[in-house]
Amino acid sequence: MKSALVIGNGQIGSEIAAQLSASGTDVRIATRSGSGSSSAGAGASNATAPSETSSTSGTTTVSAPTHLKADASDRAQLAEAAQGVDAIFACAHAPYDNRKWEQVLPRLDAAILDTAADLGIPVVFPESVYAFAGLRTPITETSSFAPVEDKGRIRQRLIEARDSHPATSASVIAGDLLGRTAEKWSSVVRMCITEPVSAGRRAMVPARTDVPHGITVIADHAAAMIQAAEDLKRVPAGTHQLRIAPASNPTLAEIADFTADTLGQKRKRPLPVPRWATRAIGAFERSFYELNQLAPIWYEPCVIASSDLAETVGTTDWREGVRQMLAAETSETPARQPR
Repeated sequence: MKSALVIGNGQIGSEIAAQLSASGTDVRIATRSGSGSSSAGAGASNATAPSETSSTSGTTTVSAPTHLKADASDRAQLAEAAQGVDAIFACAHAPYDNRKWEQVLPRLDAAILDTAADLGIPVVFPESVYAFAGLRTPITETSSFAPVEDKGRIRQRLIEARDSHPATSASVIAGDLLGRTAEKWSSVVRMCITEPVSAGRRAMVPARTDVPHGITVIADHAAAMIQAAEDLKRVPAGTHQLRIAPASNPTLAEIADFTADTLGQKRKRPLPVPRWATRAIGAFERSFYELNQLAPIWYEPCVIASSDLAETVGTTDWREGVRQMLAAETSETPARQPR
């Protein structure tokens, strides 16, 4: 693809933009703040000029992404930002609270889908396993919906709306995310395992640590979404595809042990926080309330099956994702000043 609009510049959007730019695609990143842009105002006319860097061969140049200030729920701003691109990657989200999801996500999805349909371009959404949390079998591209709480029911409605919309679209399911762009407030593995272990503490996880748990390296999720956009070129207009990103299914204890080994520390058995405790904490802390509602994902096996998309883009070993995350955490930690 020659050009693309990435909505959102978080852990997934930033990785998609980096991979597309590296392949020579002209990338626009739209955020409400215009992060990376020195311009005020909204829309494509307020973009920063892309920079260019020479390739190692000296014969081609690669443009850095152009940052736009645009509200993706505003159809006029979104249409301006998407004008002339070949695909949209819809990576904006809302705070981890089902009440906020209900207020924000259906309206956001509808604006993006309408814009994609009006412009005749495909749109790809990242998707979670929440709509399938109640399954007792591996999650596949043909699995029936099985939500167990409000966030899963919202995800189901979003997927169903995409399926019935005239826009050409894909939803790419991934497991819990880890990798170089993982954010601690949205990656449970980073928040509960790699950061505590890095600090010499025992990992405490609101989950069973001895059962398989679906994991996706963020770079693989991004690559899968890019490939899904390419695949949409070969389907009838108005098609929606549910795809599975590359995933593996280690136990959380295996991740904790590997983290300790990588850091040269003594292994400490991770402490599983029982569900009654997350329920009690959830009365005061919203994030624990939301996690507790998704108990089947955390306290029972949550296995993601392989897929043709995974075979096409390849699956990064989850251990490499942990290494990437540890390296990123180290770079974010300010150097200790000598006394």
